[in-house]
Amino acid sequence: MHSPHRSLCRLLEPWARAAALALALVFAAAPAAPAQPRRTPDAPGGAAIPPAARVTVHPRNVIAPPGYIARRTLPDSVLLRIDGREDVTIRRYRRAVRLLGGDPDSLTPADRDRFLNLVVQQRVLAAHAMRHPVAWSAADSGHYLLERDEILVRAALSDRLTALESRRRAAGQPDLDEQALGVAARDSLLHALAPVWDEPLLARVARAFASLPEPTAQMGAREQMALMARMPDVAPGDTGRVLVRTSLGEFRVAELLGDYRRLASMYRPRVSDADAVRALVANSLFERTVREEAQAPALERRSEVAAVIADRVEYHTVNSYLQSRVVASIPSDSLTLVRHYQAHRGDFDRPARAVLVMLMLGDRRSADSVARVFRVPGEAESLAFRAQRSGVNYTHMVTAATDSEMYARSLAVGAGGVSGPDSLASGWRVFRVLSTTPRTTQPFAAVREQVQQAWYEQESERRVRALLDQLQRAARVERNDKALRGIVLAAAGARR
Repeated sequence: MHSPHRSLCRLLEPWARAAALALALVFAAAPAAPAQPRRTPDAPGGAAIPPAARVTVHPRNVIAPPGYIARRTLPDSVLLRIDGREDVTIRRYRRAVRLLGGDPDSLTPADRDRFLNLVVQQRVLAAHAMRHPVAWSAADSGHYLLERDEILVRAALSDRLTALESRRRAAGQPDLDEQALGVAARDSLLHALAPVWDEPLLARVARAFASLPEPTAQMGAREQMALMARMPDVAPGDTGRVLVRTSLGEFRVAELLGDYRRLASMYRPRVSDADAVRALVANSLFERTVREEAQAPALERRSEVAAVIADRVEYHTVNSYLQSRVVASIPSDSLTLVRHYQAHRGDFDRPARAVLVMLMLGDRRSADSVARVFRVPGEAESLAFRAQRSGVNYTHMVTAATDSEMYARSLAVGAGGVSGPDSLASGWRVFRVLSTTPRTTQPFAAVREQVQQAWYEQESERRVRALLDQLQRAARVERNDKALRGIVLAAAGARR
């Protein structure tokens, strides 16, 4: 007759063999000890039981130590698990490496471990800050609101572009690049809004835009920027008029001018006719539509959007925590700053430097002429002064740190000397050395702000480092060694 007890034994056999092997390995690793008879309270009078005696142990009587957590094999996609609650996946790690300036496809074992250490430190700090939140600073609050708005607008815009791209593909139309797709989405929306234009008003507004002077290459940078910042001279009576009516409502000339004024001058398009004005209006209507769609509560609740917003919340929470708990407690009294200045006095010396008047000329003849003028005492200084008053700077200060080659050349020429013309890729260079000054010590009063900034940077870095070390020591990090070896091997394969 088939015995259920024997079936159970056969079922447990592999487990039993594995357990026995594990125990054997544990005892093999331990130093050998002489066999000693053990005593048990179950034996009469605590009699000794020989080591060879059989002892039956019931599994229900075996309990795990307090705080014990059974270790499970990490999935192949997980490199690390921190405190049993947060996984560092391969995808997440590769993204972190890129953000930290590394190349995830070219990692040595040392690179891998260095980036892993940075990731662990960042995650334990973030977890600590989220568990001990502090009120955000005004700067963090303002930056977060701007970032959240941009995230939602980008998500709403992405939805529109994706929908348009899907319609085009279904109709058998070719794919467009991002810029062309954006223009197509804008034009598609304007067509759907069924616009009704005030054509005479549109023509007058177009003429006002077209009359704006256009910068030329011969103009200086300041003059070009001033022209690009100018607004069209629209008749006051026209600014309140309705330029176009759509299913969204009325759009007035004043709204168009307001949107155009908010554009950075360097990004303002050249508007020369009525079609260009229509494009400006279409841009405004498209932006307003996308911004309205970005306010939909369902958009913010979408997992991919919520994850990006949560990332920014975490960033500003950590930043505010560090500002409040680390930086704010750094002393900045005069005595502290003076001590730092005295310990690092050389760091605040004024470096050795040379002051030059330098010109770049387009041809050798002009450069020779300027070089002759520069050799007349006072002429280079006079030219530099006149140029400064007109907004052009010909005076340059060079040090060994900013331009070692030019500094060495200036010392060789000496104060009052003229160098050039020198042939360079950009033209002919001529310069006169106005002065050379050796390295000089500066008094504390002259560099107090620099001392305070250096002290804050040094002390905040020391305190943050101490906090990170403390949090990292307290963290429980599980490593997936197989997956960790794989990212280095994969990188080596990518290099081949």
